Amino acid sequence: MKPSYLADLLKRYLDHDTTEGEAWTVDQWYEARDMPRPDLTPAEQAAARARSWEQIQRRTRPRPQPQVRPRHRTGMSWAAAAVVLLSLGLGAVRQGLFVLPPAGTVAQQAPTADQLLIGLQADGTLTARNLHAHALPLALADGSTVTLQPGAQLRYPARFTGAQRVVQLEGEAFFEVFHDAGHPFRVLTDKLETTVLGTSFGVRAVPGQGAATVRVRTGRVRVQARAGQPTPPQAAVVLRPNQEVTYQPAAPALRPVLVPQPVLLAPQTLTFEEQAVTAVLRSLEASYGVPIRYDGAALAGCTVTLHFGTETLFEKLDLLSRALGARYERTDTAIIFRSTGCQSK
Repeated sequence: MKPSYLADLLKRYLDHDTTEGEAWTVDQWYEARDMPRPDLTPAEQAAARARSWEQIQRRTRPRPQPQVRPRHRTGMSWAAAAVVLLSLGLGAVRQGLFVLPPAGTVAQQAPTADQLLIGLQADGTLTARNLHAHALPLALADGSTVTLQPGAQLRYPARFTGAQRVVQLEGEAFFEVFHDAGHPFRVLTDKLETTVLGTSFGVRAVPGQGAATVRVRTGRVRVQARAGQPTPPQAAVVLRPNQEVTYQPAAPALRPVLVPQPVLLAPQTLTFEEQAVTAVLRSLEASYGVPIRYDGAALAGCTVTLHFGTETLFEKLDLLSRALGARYERTDTAIIFRSTGCQSK
């Protein structure tokens, strides 16, 4: 593609004088290269240009690189700079995330091992399909990231407009949602509706399977049955970190429970030298976001030395229990730690 054509296309894009198909193509170039669009603020454009230029330099060394001088840049000079960046990056776009189809159709070109199959639908939305045997990431326009598991499909807009950010999922995916309290993020499946503000969570809703599951890693989400589905006794439930809910139309219920293996919410060192047991329990509670209930008065005289590594939360609790001669039990949404205390030891 000639630089003169790219310059003309970007100039018309800035002047809002492109066809719908041309505008969509430019949007996909920006999405695929993580480049700034002209409607960003100057500070946002500068930061994104720096990231894009650094990526291009890494891919093209040791060839000489053109100089891009950002000072006193006007809208037209930014368009010229975009031509340089796009000219260097077009090969990567062809081999990257997007397979550009004609409007109103689903792309038929077979994706490579690192591609999702992206189709443009007649209503202007996009459909991303993972046809591979491994998970693949998808970056959304709002800064959110979706990791699609094999066989999963996500329908989403090229740009989010309106009061809410809405996507539709078939299959299993993990969402890392960009925080925007003014524009709630909603994930629709055939059975459930999940609403979040800023969090990471997984959704599993495989067509043909009776159950749908939502599992939260960080933040909070609200889950409710979709309109037209059998209504559970609870209209909606709020899930917190390391909780999940499974909905089955045959026996509709929304009951939050702990996930089988809670994940560490933030990597950290859990080493305790003659520390109060209550401090250890508070640290584990904060590290996993799982409520741990205990009798503080009974544990007031208890200290322990423990060096935790890669053990799961329950393996850590096993070690602590053996050290104290204590025990613990799980409820739906919490852990109860029971000990007779250490005053006589």
